[in-house]
Amino acid sequence: MNDCPRYLALMLSGTFWILCPVYSATALGENAPRVEPFPTALRARLTEREDENRVEQPWTTQFLGHPLSATLQYELAADWSRQISENDPPQGKTRLLLEQQAEGEVFYTLGSRLSFLAQVRVKMEQELRSDSVRGLSDVYIERGEMWINSEQIFGLPFSLEIGRLDFEDDRRWWWDDDLDAVRVTVAGKSVELALAVAEELGPTRSDHRFIEPARQDVRRVIAEATWDWHPDHMLQLFALHHTDRSPTPQIGEIIDPQREDETDAKLTWLGARATGGWAEGLSGSLRYWLDTARVRGDERAVNLLLLSQHQSVVSERVERDVDGWAFDLGATWTAPLNYAPRFTLGYARGSGDKGGDDLRDRAFRQTGLNGNAPGFGGVQSFRGYGMLLDPELSNLAILTVGVGWSLYTSSSLDLVYHTYRQVEPTNALRHARLDAALTGRDRNLGHGFDLVLAVEESDWLEFEVAASAFRAGEAFGPQRGEWTFGGFGAIRLAF
Repeated sequence: MNDCPRYLALMLSGTFWILCPVYSATALGENAPRVEPFPTALRARLTEREDENRVEQPWTTQFLGHPLSATLQYELAADWSRQISENDPPQGKTRLLLEQQAEGEVFYTLGSRLSFLAQVRVKMEQELRSDSVRGLSDVYIERGEMWINSEQIFGLPFSLEIGRLDFEDDRRWWWDDDLDAVRVTVAGKSVELALAVAEELGPTRSDHRFIEPARQDVRRVIAEATWDWHPDHMLQLFALHHTDRSPTPQIGEIIDPQREDETDAKLTWLGARATGGWAEGLSGSLRYWLDTARVRGDERAVNLLLLSQHQSVVSERVERDVDGWAFDLGATWTAPLNYAPRFTLGYARGSGDKGGDDLRDRAFRQTGLNGNAPGFGGVQSFRGYGMLLDPELSNLAILTVGVGWSLYTSSSLDLVYHTYRQVEPTNALRHARLDAALTGRDRNLGHGFDLVLAVEESDWLEFEVAASAFRAGEAFGPQRGEWTFGGFGAIRLAF
Protein backbone atom coordinates (compact mmCIF):
# COMPACT_ATOMS: atom_id res chain seq x y z
CA MET A 1 0.00 0.00 0.00
CA ASN A 2 3.03 2.33 -0.12
CA ASP A 3 2.03 3.30 -3.66
CA CYS A 4 -1.51 4.35 -2.67
CA PRO A 5 -0.86 8.12 -2.33
CA ARG A 6 0.94 8.10 -5.68
CA TYR A 7 -1.88 6.07 -7.23
CA LEU A 8 -4.47 8.54 -5.92
CA ALA A 9 -2.53 11.48 -7.35
CA LEU A 10 -2.19 9.76 -10.73
CA MET A 11 -5.88 8.86 -10.73
CA LEU A 12 -6.98 12.42 -10.04
CA SER A 13 -4.55 14.05 -12.45
CA GLY A 14 -5.36 11.50 -15.14
CA THR A 15 -9.07 12.23 -14.84
CA PHE A 16 -8.34 15.94 -15.08
CA TRP A 17 -6.38 15.60 -18.32
CA ILE A 18 -8.97 13.26 -19.81
CA LEU A 19 -11.88 15.59 -19.08
CA CYS A 20 -10.28 18.95 -19.73
CA PRO A 21 -9.91 18.58 -23.52
CA VAL A 22 -13.56 17.60 -23.77
CA TYR A 23 -14.57 20.88 -22.17
CA SER A 24 -11.83 23.10 -23.53
CA ALA A 25 -14.37 25.33 -25.22
CA THR A 26 -15.98 26.18 -21.90
CA ALA A 27 -12.87 26.06 -19.75
CA LEU A 28 -9.33 27.13 -20.68
CA GLY A 29 -9.55 27.23 -24.45
CA GLU A 30 -10.53 30.89 -24.71
CA ASN A 31 -7.96 33.52 -25.61
CA ALA A 32 -8.65 35.57 -22.50
CA PRO A 33 -10.02 34.60 -19.09
CA ARG A 34 -13.73 35.19 -18.71
CA VAL A 35 -15.00 36.59 -15.43
CA GLU A 36 -18.01 34.57 -14.29
CA PRO A 37 -20.41 35.13 -11.40
CA PHE A 38 -20.14 32.69 -8.55
CA PRO A 39 -22.47 29.69 -9.18
CA THR A 40 -24.23 29.60 -5.81
CA ALA A 41 -26.82 27.02 -6.85
CA LEU A 42 -24.19 24.67 -8.32
CA ARG A 43 -22.02 24.83 -5.20
CA ALA A 44 -25.03 24.24 -2.94
CA ARG A 45 -26.15 21.22 -4.95
CA LEU A 46 -22.72 19.58 -5.06
CA THR A 47 -21.57 20.31 -1.51
CA GLU A 48 -24.74 20.40 0.60
CA ARG A 49 -24.53 17.95 3.51
CA GLU A 50 -26.86 17.15 6.37
CA ASP A 51 -26.21 19.23 9.51
CA GLU A 52 -23.36 21.24 7.96
CA ASN A 53 -23.77 25.00 8.05
CA ARG A 54 -22.38 26.80 4.99
CA VAL A 55 -22.35 30.53 4.36
CA GLU A 56 -24.42 31.57 1.38
CA GLN A 57 -21.83 34.06 0.10
CA PRO A 58 -18.32 32.61 0.62
CA TRP A 59 -15.08 34.42 -0.08
CA THR A 60 -14.64 34.28 -3.86
CA THR A 61 -11.99 35.21 -6.38
CA GLN A 62 -11.33 34.53 -10.07
CA PHE A 63 -8.73 31.98 -11.10
CA LEU A 64 -8.07 31.58 -14.83
CA GLY A 65 -11.34 33.30 -15.52
CA HIS A 66 -13.49 31.03 -13.36
CA PRO A 67 -14.79 31.41 -9.79
CA LEU A 68 -12.90 29.89 -6.87
CA SER A 69 -14.39 30.04 -3.38
CA ALA A 70 -12.98 29.25 0.05
CA THR A 71 -14.73 28.70 3.35
CA LEU A 72 -13.67 27.96 6.91
CA GLN A 73 -15.70 26.14 9.54
CA TYR A 74 -14.82 25.86 13.21
CA GLU A 75 -16.40 23.60 15.82
CA LEU A 76 -15.86 23.44 19.58
CA ALA A 77 -17.53 20.48 21.28
CA ALA A 78 -17.55 18.85 24.71
CA ASP A 79 -18.77 15.27 25.23
CA TRP A 80 -19.32 13.89 28.74
CA SER A 81 -20.44 10.35 29.58
CA ARG A 82 -20.14 7.75 32.34
CA GLN A 83 -19.97 4.01 31.78
CA ILE A 84 -21.97 1.60 33.92
CA SER A 85 -19.50 0.26 36.47
CA GLU A 86 -19.28 -2.42 39.14
CA ASN A 87 -17.31 -0.03 41.34
CA ASP A 88 -19.00 2.32 43.79
CA PRO A 89 -18.17 5.09 43.17
CA PRO A 90 -17.15 4.39 39.54
CA GLN A 91 -13.42 4.61 38.88
CA GLY A 92 -11.98 5.43 35.47
CA LYS A 93 -15.37 5.18 33.78
CA THR A 94 -16.17 8.86 33.26
CA ARG A 95 -15.15 10.66 30.08
CA LEU A 96 -15.00 14.40 29.44
CA LEU A 97 -13.71 14.86 25.92
CA LEU A 98 -12.97 18.28 24.45
CA GLU A 99 -12.85 18.42 20.66
CA GLN A 100 -11.93 21.25 18.32
CA GLN A 101 -12.01 21.17 14.55
CA ALA A 102 -11.14 23.72 11.88
CA GLU A 103 -12.10 22.73 8.35
CA GLY A 104 -10.92 24.59 5.28
CA GLU A 105 -12.69 24.04 1.97
CA VAL A 106 -11.87 25.20 -1.55
CA PHE A 107 -14.41 24.89 -4.38
CA TYR A 108 -13.46 25.65 -8.00
CA THR A 109 -15.67 25.24 -11.01
CA LEU A 110 -15.54 25.59 -14.78
CA GLY A 111 -19.30 25.27 -14.86
CA SER A 112 -21.59 22.32 -14.30
CA ARG A 113 -19.36 20.16 -16.52
CA LEU A 114 -16.27 20.27 -14.31
CA SER A 115 -15.91 21.15 -10.62
CA PHE A 116 -13.31 20.53 -7.92
CA LEU A 117 -13.55 20.37 -4.13
CA ALA A 118 -10.83 19.93 -1.50
CA GLN A 119 -11.28 19.82 2.28
CA VAL A 120 -8.63 19.65 5.00
CA ARG A 121 -9.38 19.45 8.72
CA VAL A 122 -7.20 20.19 11.72
CA LYS A 123 -8.50 18.35 14.78
CA MET A 124 -7.67 18.44 18.46
CA GLU A 125 -8.97 15.87 20.96
CA GLN A 126 -8.21 16.23 24.65
CA GLU A 127 -9.36 14.02 27.53
CA LEU A 128 -9.99 16.42 30.42
CA ARG A 129 -10.19 13.77 33.15
CA SER A 130 -6.88 12.33 34.32
CA ASP A 131 -8.51 9.08 35.51
CA SER A 132 -10.01 8.23 32.11
CA VAL A 133 -9.11 4.72 30.98
CA ARG A 134 -8.51 5.98 27.42
CA GLY A 135 -6.28 8.94 28.20
CA LEU A 136 -6.81 10.48 24.76
CA SER A 137 -4.83 13.55 23.73
CA ASP A 138 -4.10 14.18 20.10
CA VAL A 139 -3.72 16.82 17.41
CA TYR A 140 -3.74 15.79 13.76
CA ILE A 141 -4.61 16.78 10.20
CA GLU A 142 -7.31 14.85 8.36
CA ARG A 143 -8.15 14.81 4.67
CA GLY A 144 -11.82 15.36 3.98
CA GLU A 145 -13.65 15.30 0.68
CA MET A 146 -11.34 15.77 -2.32
CA TRP A 147 -12.98 15.18 -5.68
CA ILE A 148 -13.46 16.03 -9.31
CA ASN A 149 -17.08 16.17 -10.49
CA SER A 150 -18.34 16.27 -14.06
CA GLU A 151 -22.00 16.55 -15.04
CA GLN A 152 -23.83 16.10 -18.34
CA ILE A 153 -20.87 14.41 -19.99
CA PHE A 154 -21.22 14.66 -23.79
CA GLY A 155 -24.69 16.05 -23.16
CA LEU A 156 -25.89 12.87 -21.48
CA PRO A 157 -27.80 12.93 -18.15
CA PHE A 158 -25.11 11.35 -16.00
CA SER A 159 -22.30 12.60 -13.77
CA LEU A 160 -18.90 11.22 -12.82
CA GLU A 161 -17.15 11.78 -9.48
CA ILE A 162 -13.69 10.58 -8.54
CA GLY A 163 -11.66 11.15 -5.37
CA ARG A 164 -12.67 11.12 -1.73
CA LEU A 165 -16.46 11.23 -1.85
CA ASP A 166 -19.24 11.75 0.64
CA PHE A 167 -21.70 8.87 1.04
CA GLU A 168 -24.80 9.93 2.95
CA ASP A 169 -28.38 8.72 2.79
CA ASP A 170 -31.24 10.79 4.18
CA ARG A 171 -31.54 8.88 7.47
CA ARG A 172 -27.85 7.81 7.73
CA TRP A 173 -29.16 4.25 8.28
CA TRP A 174 -27.09 2.84 5.42
CA TRP A 175 -24.09 5.13 5.12
CA ASP A 176 -22.67 8.35 6.49
CA ASP A 177 -18.96 8.40 5.67
CA ASP A 178 -16.23 9.63 3.31
CA LEU A 179 -14.58 7.02 1.07
CA ASP A 180 -11.97 6.97 -1.71
CA ALA A 181 -14.19 6.06 -4.62
CA VAL A 182 -15.41 6.46 -8.18
CA ARG A 183 -19.15 7.10 -8.59
CA VAL A 184 -21.40 7.38 -11.64
CA THR A 185 -24.90 8.86 -11.25
CA VAL A 186 -27.68 8.82 -13.83
CA ALA A 187 -30.50 11.27 -13.11
CA GLY A 188 -33.89 11.46 -14.80
CA LYS A 189 -37.01 13.42 -14.02
CA SER A 190 -38.20 11.10 -11.24
CA VAL A 191 -35.55 8.35 -11.14
CA GLU A 192 -31.91 8.51 -10.07
CA LEU A 193 -29.38 5.67 -10.15
CA ALA A 194 -25.91 5.73 -8.57
CA LEU A 195 -23.13 3.14 -8.69
CA ALA A 196 -19.79 3.46 -6.89
CA VAL A 197 -16.65 1.42 -6.26
CA ALA A 198 -14.73 2.38 -3.10
CA GLU A 199 -11.46 1.31 -1.50
CA GLU A 200 -9.21 3.23 0.87
CA LEU A 201 -6.02 4.27 -0.88
CA GLY A 202 -4.12 5.62 2.12
CA PRO A 203 -4.35 6.89 5.70
CA THR A 204 -6.80 9.70 6.38
CA ARG A 205 -4.98 11.15 9.43
CA SER A 206 -1.51 12.60 9.78
CA ASP A 207 -0.88 10.67 13.02
CA HIS A 208 -1.65 7.31 11.36
CA ARG A 209 0.90 5.84 8.98
CA PHE A 210 -1.41 3.02 8.00
CA ILE A 211 -5.00 2.49 6.94
CA GLU A 212 -7.37 1.59 9.77
CA PRO A 213 -7.46 -2.23 10.10
CA ALA A 214 -11.25 -2.39 9.59
CA ARG A 215 -10.80 -0.64 6.20
CA GLN A 216 -7.52 -2.16 5.05
CA ASP A 217 -7.92 -4.09 1.77
CA VAL A 218 -11.71 -3.65 1.87
CA ARG A 219 -13.42 -3.07 -1.46
CA ARG A 220 -17.03 -1.88 -1.55
CA VAL A 221 -19.46 -1.77 -4.45
CA ILE A 222 -22.30 0.59 -3.55
CA ALA A 223 -25.53 1.00 -5.50
CA GLU A 224 -28.54 3.21 -4.84
CA ALA A 225 -31.75 3.79 -6.82
CA THR A 226 -34.35 6.46 -6.06
CA TRP A 227 -37.84 6.78 -7.51
CA ASP A 228 -40.06 9.77 -6.71
CA TRP A 229 -43.21 7.86 -7.58
CA HIS A 230 -45.59 10.54 -6.29
CA PRO A 231 -45.15 14.12 -5.07
CA ASP A 232 -43.56 13.94 -1.60
CA HIS A 233 -43.33 10.12 -1.66
CA MET A 234 -40.19 8.18 -2.50
CA LEU A 235 -38.98 4.60 -2.89
CA GLN A 236 -35.29 3.68 -2.68
CA LEU A 237 -33.27 0.53 -3.20
CA PHE A 238 -29.84 0.02 -1.59
CA ALA A 239 -27.11 -2.53 -2.20
CA LEU A 240 -23.62 -2.94 -0.79
CA HIS A 241 -21.11 -5.68 -1.54
CA HIS A 242 -18.25 -5.69 0.98
CA THR A 243 -15.13 -7.76 0.30
CA ASP A 244 -12.29 -7.85 2.85
CA ARG A 245 -9.19 -9.28 1.14
CA SER A 246 -6.85 -8.98 4.12
CA PRO A 247 -5.40 -12.29 5.40
CA THR A 248 -6.86 -13.74 8.60
CA PRO A 249 -4.23 -14.60 11.26
CA GLN A 250 -3.77 -18.22 12.30
CA ILE A 251 -4.09 -19.66 15.83
CA GLY A 252 -0.93 -18.98 17.81
CA GLU A 253 0.11 -16.06 15.60
CA ILE A 254 1.23 -12.90 17.41
CA ILE A 255 -0.16 -9.69 15.94
CA ASP A 256 -0.36 -5.98 16.68
CA PRO A 257 -4.06 -5.33 17.55
CA GLN A 258 -3.69 -1.75 16.33
CA ARG A 259 -2.76 -3.01 12.85
CA GLU A 260 -5.05 -6.05 12.53
CA ASP A 261 -8.82 -6.26 12.99
CA GLU A 262 -10.58 -9.27 14.51
CA THR A 263 -12.95 -9.99 11.61
CA ASP A 264 -12.66 -10.37 7.84
CA ALA A 265 -15.82 -10.81 5.82
CA LYS A 266 -17.43 -11.04 2.42
CA LEU A 267 -20.95 -9.68 2.87
CA THR A 268 -23.79 -8.37 0.73
CA TRP A 269 -26.54 -6.06 1.97
CA LEU A 270 -29.78 -5.56 0.06
CA GLY A 271 -32.63 -3.37 1.20
CA ALA A 272 -35.39 -0.90 0.44
CA ARG A 273 -36.81 2.30 1.90
CA ALA A 274 -40.16 4.02 1.62
CA THR A 275 -40.48 7.60 2.88
CA GLY A 276 -42.93 10.40 2.39
CA GLY A 277 -45.68 12.38 3.92
CA TRP A 278 -48.82 14.43 3.58
CA ALA A 279 -48.71 18.22 3.61
CA GLU A 280 -49.99 20.21 6.54
CA GLY A 281 -53.74 20.65 6.69
CA LEU A 282 -56.42 21.10 9.31
CA SER A 283 -55.22 17.92 11.04
CA GLY A 284 -51.51 18.71 10.73
CA SER A 285 -48.89 16.89 8.69
CA LEU A 286 -47.67 13.29 8.79
CA ARG A 287 -44.26 11.91 7.76
CA TYR A 288 -43.44 8.21 7.63
CA TRP A 289 -40.44 5.96 7.01
CA LEU A 290 -39.81 2.26 6.50
CA ASP A 291 -36.34 0.73 6.11
CA THR A 292 -35.71 -2.95 5.49
CA ALA A 293 -32.43 -4.79 4.96
CA ARG A 294 -30.92 -8.24 4.74
CA VAL A 295 -27.26 -9.22 4.97
CA ARG A 296 -25.75 -12.51 3.77
CA GLY A 297 -22.22 -13.81 3.29
CA ASP A 298 -19.39 -15.37 5.25
CA GLU A 299 -17.14 -14.11 8.01
CA ARG A 300 -13.82 -15.12 9.54
CA ALA A 301 -13.20 -14.02 13.12
CA VAL A 302 -10.42 -14.46 15.67
CA ASN A 303 -10.29 -14.16 19.46
CA LEU A 304 -7.20 -12.50 20.92
CA LEU A 305 -5.32 -12.75 24.21
CA LEU A 306 -3.56 -9.51 25.11
CA LEU A 307 0.17 -9.89 25.74
CA SER A 308 1.17 -6.22 25.79
CA GLN A 309 0.03 -2.88 24.40
CA HIS A 310 1.23 -3.81 20.91
CA GLN A 311 1.06 -7.60 20.97
CA SER A 312 -1.78 -10.12 21.13
CA VAL A 313 -1.85 -13.83 20.37
CA VAL A 314 -4.63 -15.47 18.35
CA SER A 315 -6.33 -17.99 20.66
CA GLU A 316 -9.25 -19.02 18.45
CA ARG A 317 -10.33 -18.74 14.83
CA VAL A 318 -13.94 -19.11 13.70
CA GLU A 319 -15.46 -19.26 10.21
CA ARG A 320 -19.22 -18.90 9.81
CA ASP A 321 -22.00 -17.94 7.42
CA VAL A 322 -23.93 -14.73 8.04
CA ASP A 323 -27.65 -14.38 7.38
CA GLY A 324 -29.50 -11.56 9.16
CA TRP A 325 -32.31 -9.08 8.63
CA ALA A 326 -33.58 -5.81 10.08
CA PHE A 327 -36.26 -3.17 9.72
CA ASP A 328 -36.91 0.31 11.07
CA LEU A 329 -40.32 1.95 10.73
CA GLY A 330 -42.15 4.89 12.21
CA ALA A 331 -43.98 8.14 11.70
CA THR A 332 -43.93 11.75 12.90
CA TRP A 333 -47.14 13.78 13.20
CA THR A 334 -46.91 17.57 13.44
CA ALA A 335 -49.91 19.24 15.03
CA PRO A 336 -51.27 22.54 13.59
CA LEU A 337 -50.60 24.41 16.83
CA ASN A 338 -48.22 27.05 18.11
CA TYR A 339 -44.59 25.86 18.10
CA ALA A 340 -45.62 23.03 15.71
CA PRO A 341 -45.41 20.18 18.27
CA ARG A 342 -44.18 16.91 16.73
CA PHE A 343 -44.99 13.41 17.98
CA THR A 344 -42.87 10.47 16.83
CA LEU A 345 -43.40 6.74 17.24
CA GLY A 346 -40.84 4.27 15.87
CA TYR A 347 -39.84 0.65 16.15
CA ALA A 348 -36.63 -0.99 14.93
CA ARG A 349 -35.54 -4.62 15.09
CA GLY A 350 -32.38 -6.40 14.03
CA SER A 351 -32.25 -10.20 14.06
CA GLY A 352 -30.21 -12.07 16.68
CA ASP A 353 -28.44 -15.41 16.89
CA LYS A 354 -29.42 -18.12 19.37
CA GLY A 355 -25.85 -19.42 19.47
CA GLY A 356 -26.63 -23.09 18.90
CA ASP A 357 -24.95 -23.28 15.48
CA ASP A 358 -21.30 -22.22 15.39
CA LEU A 359 -21.29 -22.38 11.57
CA ARG A 360 -24.06 -19.80 11.03
CA ASP A 361 -24.62 -16.37 12.57
CA ARG A 362 -28.16 -15.07 12.13
CA ALA A 363 -27.54 -11.74 13.85
CA PHE A 364 -27.92 -8.67 11.65
CA ARG A 365 -25.10 -6.17 11.46
CA GLN A 366 -25.16 -2.76 9.83
CA THR A 367 -22.84 -1.73 7.01
CA GLY A 368 -20.12 -0.14 9.17
CA LEU A 369 -20.67 3.11 7.25
CA ASN A 370 -23.92 3.95 9.06
CA GLY A 371 -24.54 6.95 11.31
CA ASN A 372 -28.12 6.29 12.55
CA ALA A 373 -29.01 9.98 12.81
CA PRO A 374 -32.53 10.68 11.49
CA GLY A 375 -33.41 13.74 13.59
CA PHE A 376 -37.23 13.14 13.86
CA GLY A 377 -38.11 16.43 12.17
CA GLY A 378 -35.89 18.80 14.17
CA VAL A 379 -33.40 21.18 12.60
CA GLN A 380 -30.45 19.04 13.78
CA SER A 381 -30.03 15.30 13.34
CA PHE A 382 -28.93 13.24 16.34
CA ARG A 383 -28.40 9.59 17.24
CA GLY A 384 -31.75 7.96 16.57
CA TYR A 385 -31.16 4.90 18.79
CA GLY A 386 -30.14 6.91 21.84
CA MET A 387 -27.29 9.34 22.37
CA LEU A 388 -25.88 7.50 25.40
CA LEU A 389 -26.28 3.81 24.55
CA ASP A 390 -26.01 4.47 20.77
CA PRO A 391 -26.06 0.80 19.71
CA GLU A 392 -25.74 -0.76 16.29
CA LEU A 393 -29.04 -2.33 15.22
CA SER A 394 -27.94 -5.93 15.85
CA ASN A 395 -29.84 -8.42 18.02
CA LEU A 396 -31.98 -5.56 19.29
CA ALA A 397 -35.58 -4.40 19.40
CA ILE A 398 -35.89 -0.65 20.04
CA LEU A 399 -39.14 1.22 20.71
CA THR A 400 -38.87 5.00 20.31
CA VAL A 401 -41.33 7.68 21.45
CA GLY A 402 -40.53 11.35 20.90
CA VAL A 403 -42.03 14.80 21.19
CA GLY A 404 -40.53 17.94 19.71
CA TRP A 405 -41.19 21.65 19.24
CA SER A 406 -40.12 24.19 16.64
CA LEU A 407 -38.62 27.36 18.10
CA TYR A 408 -38.09 30.73 16.44
CA THR A 409 -37.23 30.50 12.72
CA SER A 410 -34.83 27.56 12.62
CA SER A 411 -34.46 25.97 16.04
CA SER A 412 -35.94 22.93 17.75
CA LEU A 413 -36.26 21.12 21.08
CA ASP A 414 -36.73 17.33 21.21
CA LEU A 415 -37.39 14.89 24.04
CA VAL A 416 -36.97 11.24 23.02
CA TYR A 417 -37.51 8.00 24.97
CA HIS A 418 -36.13 4.57 24.01
CA THR A 419 -36.72 1.13 25.45
CA TYR A 420 -34.26 -1.63 24.51
CA ARG A 421 -34.57 -5.42 24.45
CA GLN A 422 -32.27 -8.05 23.07
CA VAL A 423 -33.81 -10.40 20.52
CA GLU A 424 -31.65 -13.25 21.87
CA PRO A 425 -29.94 -12.99 25.29
CA THR A 426 -26.17 -12.55 24.85
CA ASN A 427 -23.35 -11.29 27.04
CA ALA A 428 -22.40 -8.25 24.91
CA LEU A 429 -23.77 -5.58 22.59
CA ARG A 430 -22.33 -5.00 19.15
CA HIS A 431 -20.66 -1.59 18.81
CA ALA A 432 -22.56 0.19 21.59
CA ARG A 433 -21.29 3.23 23.44
CA LEU A 434 -21.88 1.61 26.84
CA ASP A 435 -19.65 -1.47 27.02
CA ALA A 436 -20.61 -3.15 30.31
CA ALA A 437 -20.82 -6.96 30.36
CA LEU A 438 -24.28 -8.54 30.17
CA THR A 439 -25.57 -11.65 31.92
CA GLY A 440 -26.46 -13.54 28.73
CA ARG A 441 -29.72 -14.66 30.37
CA ASP A 442 -32.02 -11.60 30.33
CA ARG A 443 -33.30 -9.63 27.35
CA ASN A 444 -34.30 -6.36 29.03
CA LEU A 445 -31.50 -3.85 28.42
CA GLY A 446 -33.15 -0.80 29.90
CA HIS A 447 -34.51 2.64 29.03
CA GLY A 448 -32.97 5.82 27.69
CA PHE A 449 -33.94 9.51 27.54
CA ASP A 450 -32.50 12.26 25.33
CA LEU A 451 -33.18 16.00 25.46
CA VAL A 452 -31.76 17.91 22.48
CA LEU A 453 -31.81 21.67 21.83
CA ALA A 454 -30.54 22.89 18.45
CA VAL A 455 -30.36 26.57 17.46
CA GLU A 456 -29.58 27.52 13.85
CA GLU A 457 -30.88 31.06 13.44
CA SER A 458 -27.90 32.14 11.35
CA ASP A 459 -26.05 30.62 8.40
CA TRP A 460 -22.71 31.31 10.14
CA LEU A 461 -23.48 30.35 13.77
CA GLU A 462 -25.27 27.41 15.36
CA PHE A 463 -25.10 25.54 18.63
CA GLU A 464 -26.43 22.30 20.06
CA VAL A 465 -26.91 21.09 23.64
CA ALA A 466 -28.01 17.58 24.62
CA ALA A 467 -28.52 15.70 27.88
CA SER A 468 -28.97 11.92 28.12
CA ALA A 469 -29.87 9.38 30.77
CA PHE A 470 -29.93 5.58 30.73
CA ARG A 471 -31.32 3.13 33.29
CA ALA A 472 -29.84 -0.37 33.09
CA GLY A 473 -32.22 -3.33 32.86
CA GLU A 474 -31.97 -6.92 34.10
CA ALA A 475 -29.55 -7.83 31.29
CA PHE A 476 -26.83 -5.86 33.14
CA GLY A 477 -27.00 -8.20 36.15
CA PRO A 478 -25.77 -6.58 39.38
CA GLN A 479 -25.90 -3.16 37.73
CA ARG A 480 -29.63 -3.41 36.93
CA GLY A 481 -31.51 -0.32 38.00
CA GLU A 482 -28.36 1.83 37.89
CA TRP A 483 -28.67 5.22 36.22
CA THR A 484 -25.90 6.69 34.11
CA PHE A 485 -25.80 10.10 32.44
CA GLY A 486 -24.15 11.97 29.60
CA GLY A 487 -24.14 15.36 27.93
CA PHE A 488 -23.00 17.02 24.75
CA GLY A 489 -22.53 20.62 23.68
CA ALA A 490 -21.19 22.15 20.49
CA ILE A 491 -20.74 25.59 18.91
CA ARG A 492 -20.17 25.78 15.15
CA LEU A 493 -19.03 28.81 13.15
CA ALA A 494 -18.89 29.13 9.37
CA PHE A 495 -17.01 31.84 7.47
